[in-house]
Amino acid sequence: MLRRKKVELLTLFVGLQLVSSFVEGKTVNGDHGLSRFRDLLRNDTDRFCKYIICQENETPGRCPEGTYVDGVAQFGCCGACVIFKQYGEDCTGSIDPKYGMGYHGNDEESLRAQLTGSGQISDSLPPNQNVLSSSWCDFGLQCRMGITLKTVCFPGGDDDKGCRYVQKQYQDFLADPEPDPEGNPQSEKFIPFRDDYRWSPTCSEDGYFAEKQCKGPSNEGRCVCVDPVGNRIFGSAFDFQKDLYETMNCKCSRKVWERYQAGESTVTLHCAQNGNYEPLQCEDGWCYCIDPVTAKTYGPNLPESALKLLPCYDAKLLGQQYLRRCESEFHAHAHLSDLLKAKGVQPPSISLSCDPDGSYSPVQYDGPDAKCYDRYYQWLWSPAGDGCQCRRDNMMFKDLGIQVNVNCEVNSGMYEQIQTRGNTVYCADQDGVRTGPLVYKQYEAYLSCKEAQMCQAGTNRNCRLACEHCTREFYDS
Repeated sequence: MLRRKKVELLTLFVGLQLVSSFVEGKTVNGDHGLSRFRDLLRNDTDRFCKYIICQENETPGRCPEGTYVDGVAQFGCCGACVIFKQYGEDCTGSIDPKYGMGYHGNDEESLRAQLTGSGQISDSLPPNQNVLSSSWCDFGLQCRMGITLKTVCFPGGDDDKGCRYVQKQYQDFLADPEPDPEGNPQSEKFIPFRDDYRWSPTCSEDGYFAEKQCKGPSNEGRCVCVDPVGNRIFGSAFDFQKDLYETMNCKCSRKVWERYQAGESTVTLHCAQNGNYEPLQCEDGWCYCIDPVTAKTYGPNLPESALKLLPCYDAKLLGQQYLRRCESEFHAHAHLSDLLKAKGVQPPSISLSCDPDGSYSPVQYDGPDAKCYDRYYQWLWSPAGDGCQCRRDNMMFKDLGIQVNVNCEVNSGMYEQIQTRGNTVYCADQDGVRTGPLVYKQYEAYLSCKEAQMCQAGTNRNCRLACEHCTREFYDS
């Protein structure tokens, strides 16, 4: 939750009578509740906000896309729609924590002082929208001195562009895509197999990448789980995996990632293949049930020895114990290591790696050699690269009876950068998703996967270089 801001007492005067009514039902030190009011606002904002009734309280669904910010209205207790300064506009700061303090900043300065026009109608939005205008730059932009000696919004570094920045660049691209390669420089025509590989990321309220991202062209894409800066973590689903695809939220995968980032050496949460929580979870000897779709717990907490009494227990899925083969082996080694360290003995190292669903990770080491394995520890390929995703997907397609031809790198088990589909070729990422224009085979040399990748990352000027000098007949129709 965003940190609440101090508000000058004069701006609070209108609400004093209401506030004093909940302060023990009487005046305090003759100040009509001001001291208590001030104390709650500074030291117990969660309790303070329980007494605030949000007027015109906005929610993400009621705000124009990308404008909802929590904790900015009515003493920092209510949500609001906020528009931020864009590239080249005058500014006083940045909402992006990478380039400023965001709304976690100076306690002595009221958040409301950073917003002008409470309830003001923005010229670019419908007149029925209650939108606040901020003097701070949007996510992905930093406020710094320009050549005119004024502070204006500039994009972040090429390697440091946030989710909101990429999202905004994608929207700008759709509004004014590259000219039609047939030669009409005024054309705003969107060419499917040239432009459709770009996708808009889903951003969290604080401007980072949401847990679940669905990437790639329509009917060709894949949903994956990512960390807050967009790096791939455990969990994915294709659209033909309906049960996994339609309910996917990646809540479990993100939580496991967070715990490992916090320094935990062993995490016993169980995630499904799509990154959702499995219904039954056990930690530190206690077990409980959780709804995979809502990620909310229900029912009692019971000792692991009594897990069969939980309403979510399924003997067919779980068997007789919670830990699976890979994690049982890993946790046994971790326990032995702790015992040896307590006796001053250096424990042996372990190269075993498990996924958050308790199965074996794709890459396992046999001495110095990395090899690809399936989730049951059956050898697939060697040598291995970073993930072996292509080899695993290829096996999954065969098991499901799906006729898909994919090109895997011989020396890694990952997807080759150039993939073939019939008489066409295209650039692919680590998940096999198309990340560039789709052209006929004879024009493969015109493709630049690096430029296409930069285009997707929000550098719009690189989009035309993804297939430089390509004309309309290069693309599939």
